[in-house]
Amino acid sequence: MHFSSLFDLLLPSVCPLCLVSRGPDLCPACREELPELTRPCPDCGLPRPSSANDDHCHHCAGKGLPHLAQVTVRWAYAGALVRLVGNAKAAGRPAAVRVCATLMPILEVDHPVVIVPIPPSPGRRPGPHLGTALARAVATQTRRPLAQLLTTTRLAQEQHQLTVRQRALNVVDLFRTTRARVPPAVILVDDLLTSGATAAAAARTLRAAGARRVELVVLARTLKKIF
Repeated sequence: MHFSSLFDLLLPSVCPLCLVSRGPDLCPACREELPELTRPCPDCGLPRPSSANDDHCHHCAGKGLPHLAQVTVRWAYAGALVRLVGNAKAAGRPAAVRVCATLMPILEVDHPVVIVPIPPSPGRRPGPHLGTALARAVATQTRRPLAQLLTTTRLAQEQHQLTVRQRALNVVDLFRTTRARVPPAVILVDDLLTSGATAAAAARTLRAAGARRVELVVLARTLKKIF
């Protein structure tokens, strides 16, 4: 058994972030530390001006991310959320994965759509895959079907180690669909959004297979300007 999973079994009632306060959910102090985004742009996910009268995004100017119709995100990838995602991904702790799933944006979906996780890379470390767990939570919340419509064609480099240009090249032809045709409306789900290269590559693959509208829902957005 993975050490982190054993840790969760031995201490099932502690906050998965501070590992001190009573759990299994985030304690009030840790929850207060989470950095919620201010008016994220529906096209790129970066924060817009605080004024309710100014909906213009000064980052993407309404151009958004390639092949994606909309981006929905709730949190900034900073501070306490970096530690929580690290516990869920690098440490592979199931308790942290479960809490991340509860932090996904609440969606209002009134049309047929399929929820699709961005798949893990081949040879990933043991333990729960955060992106798939988040997609499962979105499917449960929206009461829409979850489908593994994407798979990876090769092992790519870790995106966080690359420049913006290298990220785009790194994901060229990275994905293929598991079906010859896919549904017309798809919601892609991933844990983090930085340059958008991975999500755009996944969306491009889905659109080539028949999807007419692909949206992206992520847990958190880095605050780097990428345009």
